[in-house]
Amino acid sequence: SSYIYDPHHPIPTRGGRNMLIDSGPQDQRPVQALPNYGLLYRSEVLDENLTIAGAVSVTLHIQSNCRDTDFVAKLIELQPDGSTMLLMDGVVRAMYRNAEAGPRHLTPDQVYRVRIHLGDLHHTFVAGSRLQVDITSSNFPRRARNTNSGNVILANDTEADIPIATNVLHHSAEYPSFIALPILPISD
Repeated sequence: SSYIYDPHHPIPTRGGRNMLIDSGPQDQRPVQALPNYGLLYRSEVLDENLTIAGAVSVTLHIQSNCRDTDFVAKLIELQPDGSTMLLMDGVVRAMYRNAEAGPRHLTPDQVYRVRIHLGDLHHTFVAGSRLQVDITSSNFPRRARNTNSGNVILANDTEADIPIATNVLHHSAEYPSFIALPILPISD
């Protein structure tokens, strides 16, 4: 699956772990309706409550036509009334996908594995709701927009340095993309 990320029109932050802008579990529908928002993946409707407790991460197999780009993962509870309440999110800057190796540009014809740590959470998804994972490439202004240039200091980018990215998410047997949730067993 693919989507367009244009740094000239970053997807705005709506809720989440913020200090200086509105925070908390906010409905994501206004930003999901924007052009080129990204990709949305939904579970089936839950027949019973599902409680998760602990570290949540998303593993993606990605590709981009740019030297660098961001991948943002959001865990959302899609409620029966249609609201999409943000629970947590995380980001990876693709050229820093392996912190120990330092910055490494992407090559357009190569698929890369990235892992996004969303943090720790204790939450019960209620019966009748769905789990949703959104993948996009910006969360601005919470995270500085990635200009896709691959330059280490983005503030030095000129207009000519800012390309529009076509970002690809693979989800096959060879290149699986998935969320890892610590599910608590149902108790009497």
